[in-house]
Amino acid sequence: MREPLVFVDVDTQVDFMVPTGRLYIPGAERLVPNLARLMNWAREHEIPVLSTADAHLPDDPEFKIWPPHCVAGTAGQRRIHVTQFAEAVIIHRRPRAFTPPDRWVGQFIIEKSTYDPQDNPNFNEVLGALGPRHAVVFGVATEFCVRASALALLRHGFPVDLVVDAIEAITEEGGRQALEEMTAAGVRLVTTEDVSQPGAPLT
Repeated sequence: MREPLVFVDVDTQVDFMVPTGRLYIPGAERLVPNLARLMNWAREHEIPVLSTADAHLPDDPEFKIWPPHCVAGTAGQRRIHVTQFAEAVIIHRRPRAFTPPDRWVGQFIIEKSTYDPQDNPNFNEVLGALGPRHAVVFGVATEFCVRASALALLRHGFPVDLVVDAIEAITEEGGRQALEEMTAAGVRLVTTEDVSQPGAPLT
C-alpha cells in the first residue's frame, strides 16, 4: 500500500489562468473543468491540498524578466474560484509563519516569490509535519513552477504523480522538455480520470 495522498495545486491564480491576466498562459482556462474535478475530489475525500501562490512585491526583481503579476493583495493574485476553498490556511513567506494543524484536511496556501516553493522558509517544515505522502501535482506553468514543485517534492522523498491534463506550459517546447526532465527524475504521468474516478486509490 502506498502513502496517503496530498494534492499539490501549483499557482492556479487569476493572472496566469484568465485571458485578461497579467501573465496569462494561453489555453490555461481549458484546465478549469479538470481542476474543479480534482479539487472537489480532494474535498470529498479529505485529501489535503497544498496550493502554491506567487505573492510578489510591486518592485519584485522577477519583473525584470516577466511582466508584473500576482502582486500581493491584487485581484490577479487570487486563485480562480474552482481552486480556492472557502476556508484556507495561508502560510506567508516569513519564518515561523506555519503552525502544524491538528488534522491535515483542507487547503494550505504556500506563498512564494520565485518558481520554487522552497522560497517559502516554512516549506520544509510543512512537508515534515505532513509526513510521508504520495503527491499528485497539477497547475501552471509546466516548465517553471510545476517543474520546480515536482522536483522539490521528489528531493524530499515524496513519490510524485503529475496530472498531464491539468497542467499548461507557456511554450510547447518548454513543456515537452520539462516533462522529459520530470519523468527522467521519477515523476509518473497520470490523468484526471486516473486520479478521480470511482475506485481510484486514496492511499
